[in-house]
Amino acid sequence: MVSVGISGMGSYVPPKVLTNDDIAKIVDTSDEWITSRIGIKERRVVEGDVCTSDLAVLASERALEDAGINAEDVDMIVLATSSPDVPMSSTAGILQGKLGAVNAGAFDLAAVCTGFVYALDVGAKYAADPDYENVLVVGAEVYSKILNWEDRTTCVFFGDGAGAAVVSKCEEGRGILASYLKADGRGAEVIEIPAGGTKRPISHEAIDEGLQYFHMDGRAVWDFAIVALPEAVREVLARCGRTLDEVDMVISHQSNVNIITTGMEALGLPMEKTYTNLQRYGNMAGASIPVALHEAVQEEKIKSGDLVVTVGYGGGLAWGANAMIW
Repeated sequence: MVSVGISGMGSYVPPKVLTNDDIAKIVDTSDEWITSRIGIKERRVVEGDVCTSDLAVLASERALEDAGINAEDVDMIVLATSSPDVPMSSTAGILQGKLGAVNAGAFDLAAVCTGFVYALDVGAKYAADPDYENVLVVGAEVYSKILNWEDRTTCVFFGDGAGAAVVSKCEEGRGILASYLKADGRGAEVIEIPAGGTKRPISHEAIDEGLQYFHMDGRAVWDFAIVALPEAVREVLARCGRTLDEVDMVISHQSNVNIITTGMEALGLPMEKTYTNLQRYGNMAGASIPVALHEAVQEEKIKSGDLVVTVGYGGGLAWGANAMIW
């Protein structure tokens, strides 16, 4: 098979910082509670009319520059988001227009916090096709505009940001080795926005009940995530014939430091073999993995030849992993 891998990366987070103390002025919580139970100290949030596609553009431009290509060189855009600009049309299409990627097709992928893992697998399959040279894979979210800022069980978790990767053909023995993608729709209501779709269209009643906002069953998410994270890592390694001993870095979805710690313990891997930035950015849903991956590369936590596993879990329910040689 043709080898494909990440040829360039970029990320962007908005400049406005929202600390735990800031949130404690809005809802009944504290810096100590958020830090000890989640591991977050602050997060970034957009201001004014800035939307998901705006963050995606800035991350994508940096990824294109890193890959040494222009927007016109992109053949396909796969955008993972659960906070689109509008319900219709696709945010990927809006990104394509703003970016000037006039030769690219574009579509959204909805797998919530596992979105980038799914999108990277899809993008890799396009990039391996002889008709496609460069595929732009993006994870971008603006959760600050879909949260109920009176609900302390959800608003403390999330932040805004975007990460992007250019996926192209590469030398044999490098690049993406395998992916493992799973879903269980029986748990769809664990994480959802109840209103705004065809099941329950937006209405005065729905708005009065706050159903246009993000809802989450935190206990159910914990129970699911501590199993899904190690399972996905083991399964993707099995698919490419690698072992845990060979892993140099695990880039996990940045949901909760205690989930990541529990998952690494279950794998028998030290925390030195993972990278976390949720203390600075919070949970950026579909953007968390590409931003963390990009930062780990920039900080030289990941080097050429390393075996890297990206792993996600969240709404859907969906979970999965990618294994790659950097």
